[in-house]
Amino acid sequence: MRTLSLVLLLALLSACKGGERDSAPLPVASQTKKKPPDRLAPGELGPGKVKVFGFVAPAQLRLERRYPDAAHFVGQARPEAVANYVRERVAVERVEMGAARTVFPRVAIKGGPAGHVFRIEVVNDTPNTRLVIRDITPPPTAPGLSEEERWKKAGFGPNGAQLDRDKAQ
Repeated sequence: MRTLSLVLLLALLSACKGGERDSAPLPVASQTKKKPPDRLAPGELGPGKVKVFGFVAPAQLRLERRYPDAAHFVGQARPEAVANYVRERVAVERVEMGAARTVFPRVAIKGGPAGHVFRIEVVNDTPNTRLVIRDITPPPTAPGLSEEERWKKAGFGPNGAQLDRDKAQ
């Protein structure tokens, strides 16, 4: 009788334990743990102090050249890490990835100038990585001009031929 009571008690305890396990939520791939804001994941780049076009460059890259419509950075960071850093800080529809280059052809920089379009390239230039940011925003068109008047204002005819070659040279 005592043995039968013990067996029943063990069966009851294991049944209760199994029920708890089944009711616990299963981890889902989309429920990834977020890192604390003051920590970087292994290999992740941190923001630096140089800001160009509203884009804060990674601390591991230094500004090499600055033009009115472009900026060139260089440093010894992994190209994949730089591309991931850029991806988090821009609004992009597509990315072109190759063996030696990752191109973000048309992006808006989060926190950057409104209405501007940029092209960002991450180039593997062993042992360095280059980051090139270009402002490719088209110039505003004058309202009320016809197609022919716009071509003429730019110095070209409607067929694309230059109007006054002597003044252009």
